[in-house]
Amino acid sequence: MGRAFGGGQAAIDVAVVGLPLLMVVGSALYLRGQHRRYGRLVGWPGQLTLAALLGGLGLAAYAVWPLPTSVDGLCPIVPEPAPALDVGSALLALGVFLPVGILARARFRRGLLVTIALGTALALAVTTIRATGVLGLYPCSYAIDAPALTGIAVAGVLLGWLLARWVPVLWPWGPHRSWPGAVPDRGLPDLTRRVLGALLDLGLWWYGSALVVALSHAYGVVEPATGNEVRVATLLGLAVVFALFLPLLRRDRSTLGCSAVRLALTEPTAARPAARHRVLARTLLLHAPIVVLLALGLGWWSLIVVALHTCTALVRSDGTGLADLVCGTRVRTRATLDGGLPGRLVRYSAPDTEHPRPPERRPTPV
Repeated sequence: MGRAFGGGQAAIDVAVVGLPLLMVVGSALYLRGQHRRYGRLVGWPGQLTLAALLGGLGLAAYAVWPLPTSVDGLCPIVPEPAPALDVGSALLALGVFLPVGILARARFRRGLLVTIALGTALALAVTTIRATGVLGLYPCSYAIDAPALTGIAVAGVLLGWLLARWVPVLWPWGPHRSWPGAVPDRGLPDLTRRVLGALLDLGLWWYGSALVVALSHAYGVVEPATGNEVRVATLLGLAVVFALFLPLLRRDRSTLGCSAVRLALTEPTAARPAARHRVLARTLLLHAPIVVLLALGLGWWSLIVVALHTCTALVRSDGTGLADLVCGTRVRTRATLDGGLPGRLVRYSAPDTEHPRPPERRPTPV
């Protein structure tokens, strides 16, 4: 069976940028699904929802850690035997899989058998990824674990479920409801939600362009000697498509990352999509300098642009940034535009007066 891209340095270059991109895409899909089902992530259930996202990212990072960036010296001539179980590796596996059991019980309300089955599947998947060199992308396995780590991972899931089951009962001041209830998602989004959308946009743009460059090198479309020029051109090209043109075509005037957390750009005084010229001016004022500085390797200077934009958002009650004040736009939720309700929200339906149901017959007591 042949390895992807020959199993050499080209495959490693694809894996180094492709795996983080998959994590960013998975985060975007997860947040989009949670906001569509439950609306705003508020209170303790909202914090557990974000904790589930961080736990999943930590589990994915553990499955591929440490991710080598070069093939040099990666595979020994004589294969190394499976190492003995050490305390550090056991505690790491226990700590990574412990949140799986806690969240399965506290956030997703899963029973013990379902949780153990899920934990076993996750532990076997992680073991397979680490033992096969990220499913064959690497020429050999760079992280050989002791076989007992799989059992320790499952034990960590079981321990987490038991803690989530009994600790809230014994802790009188702890929260008693940890699963979410649907909340109408209208009004002004909080700062955490905006930051999540910006980070998703940055991750999709950065790792997406890096993956395009890596695939171009792997298939011989461009020469490795022109890697820097191709990288800069790809970064700027994707930024023009996804940060400049795409928001102008969408009704919510939002980028992909911000749309994943259900954000929209509206007019200052009306719940309607912002005018396209205002959105274009905001993009040129806020996103364009950041994109150019990052593409040229001057990422630290882009923090000045971010600081200038957020200086007003931190002091205003509506959280409006400087670019929004200048361009006449406001960041609101998507439901403000279309009036949509969360999928899990209980909707009221009026009784059918034209075809009333007959009264229920109850047995007469003897």
